[in-house]
Amino acid sequence: DGRTRVLGYTREIGKGGVTYYSLGHCHNPAIRAGRPSDAADTTPLTFHGSWEKEPFIVLLRNAIAWGMHA
Repeated sequence: DGRTRVLGYTREIGKGGVTYYSLGHCHNPAIRAGRPSDAADTTPLTFHGSWEKEPFIVLLRNAIAWGMHA
């Protein structure tokens, strides 16, 4: 549909499987300084990655637990 983004998935393969999570990205003012300025840019100066948030840690723990008991 041109809008759907896969953030994570699990694929079972034989008796095992693979879990993938998209970490996303982060940036800081120093990185932004190297880009041309755009008055319409509404991106925050500092963007924190998904791996810094508790829900991501929960997903990661669940994937590890699933993998250990698969």
